Amino acid sequence: MDKKLILLLLFIIYGMASFSCKVKKKDSKRQNVLTDSLSVMLLEDTVAESYNYVFELDSEPDPNRGAWQNPELVIRKFGDISGKVIADIGSGTGYFTIPISRMAKKVIAIDIEQRYLHYIEDRKLELPIQQADRIETRLTVETEPNLHSDEVDAVLMVNVFYYLSDREKYMQIVRNALRENGVLVLVDFKTGDMPVGPAKDKVNAEDVVAILRAAGFDRIEVDEESLQYQYIITAN
Repeated sequence: MDKKLILLLLFIIYGMASFSCKVKKKDSKRQNVLTDSLSVMLLEDTVAESYNYVFELDSEPDPNRGAWQNPELVIRKFGDISGKVIADIGSGTGYFTIPISRMAKKVIAIDIEQRYLHYIEDRKLELPIQQADRIETRLTVETEPNLHSDEVDAVLMVNVFYYLSDREKYMQIVRNALRENGVLVLVDFKTGDMPVGPAKDKVNAEDVVAILRAAGFDRIEVDEESLQYQYIITAN
């Protein structure tokens, strides 16, 4: 066979082999791109799902809650809380926990729903380190607040009392958790038809006072004027 013909055949074979390799590399690269894109899509779905979950928790059922709840007024009922340990029983997503953590030495967010406590832990990542370190989340059960004796200087209970079953026993535990001169601030819905709050099982302020006295609280003050739909009871 002529040498020129042999060289031509070798060149053609080499070219075909080279083209085949390029096609395989291109297909492989395309497959990698598709795989990476799928990973990104899955990641985006996960992030979106997480975002929607958090958004659902963070959204208030009543967008006007700040107006009728007046959290600043409620927190002022404690007096000076700098250097103090506060328990926020029924913390939910941290409606009161977060602002209290700006001023108190420590705030214990207590709830029976772990998902709310997870949300608060996520929120801590967005806060200044010193403020985040002041927040502790603590899971509990419906029958007791999971507080130790003489553990806290103050207790906040907002929209929680009407959920309790054995209220006197529960409040005895709360009283026992308060240190000397410790303060309880209890906020709950007034009885009667209201545009907010539960439709039933509400407890009037007089009955709450009676239960607190039976649980060991003696100095009790009732404020039924400051909030439109709720009363505020301070006790120690």
